[in-house]
Amino acid sequence: MPNGCKLALSLCLLGLLGACSRTERLLVVGSKASVEQVFLAEVAAGHLERKLGIKVARKYNWGETMAVHTGLVGGEIDLYPEYGCIALPVMLRAQMDTDRNSMLERLRDEYASGFRALWLDPLGFDGRCQVAVRRSDAAKFKITKMSDLGRRKEGWRVGVTREFRARKDGFPLLDATYHITLRTPPLAMEPAMFPRALTEDTIDLILAGATDIVWAVDDLRILEDDARVFPPCEMSFVLRSDADQAYPGVRRTLAELSGKFTLEAVRAANIKLSDGRVAVESVAEGFRREAGLLR
Repeated sequence: MPNGCKLALSLCLLGLLGACSRTERLLVVGSKASVEQVFLAEVAAGHLERKLGIKVARKYNWGETMAVHTGLVGGEIDLYPEYGCIALPVMLRAQMDTDRNSMLERLRDEYASGFRALWLDPLGFDGRCQVAVRRSDAAKFKITKMSDLGRRKEGWRVGVTREFRARKDGFPLLDATYHITLRTPPLAMEPAMFPRALTEDTIDLILAGATDIVWAVDDLRILEDDARVFPPCEMSFVLRSDADQAYPGVRRTLAELSGKFTLEAVRAANIKLSDGRVAVESVAEGFRREAGLLR
């Protein structure tokens, strides 16, 4: 066989093998290491499998923000859920934006141009930082909004989730804006530790994300952010552009999840999954049924 023909045949075979490998590769859904992330990822994975009739690979609990983002950019995962209020300062190294529409526009533009990824429509809930005090303290000191916190002259013992202790849109923003008086240094803890800390009277002011399980405690008064400094924190799925092309219908199917998640539903899922005794597949399927996604 002439050398030219051999070369052409080899290239054809390589092309066929490449096409086969792309076809056989499973769509990969990833998540960070948190029960909320795994729940959202599993809802998406189950919905994609059911609607598109495909098998989806799951790579959950990858770690923190940059680890999962690197996996997306590097092609190890094809999609995962992300908060806009985290993506903006961490991945884009941009200033916080309190305008929801301009934040979404910037995320879509910069993910498309910088990461070759699609920032999809928000899922429907806002997980921004919330601040609360006991109802008895709110009544005693006439506190309804964050600027009222200064009415307690002896100051506050702050309990804050580890995430919001460090994040710019957490305790640092509260402290810089409202200048509250502290009786003790802020105590960083896991959300599940808050009820005990309140019972033992080691904290009396709480900072946590709106979806955290601490809000199951009834004796809390959530305060108004009257300076409106805490930015919106909506969750969206991020999808690699080439995955959208390789798996027809993926983007359309994920779009069916947008607007389906309420704050109460996500918080309830976090509570169910917090002790590890309930399977995430069961909670995710239950959510999809209640949201009308199994029809």
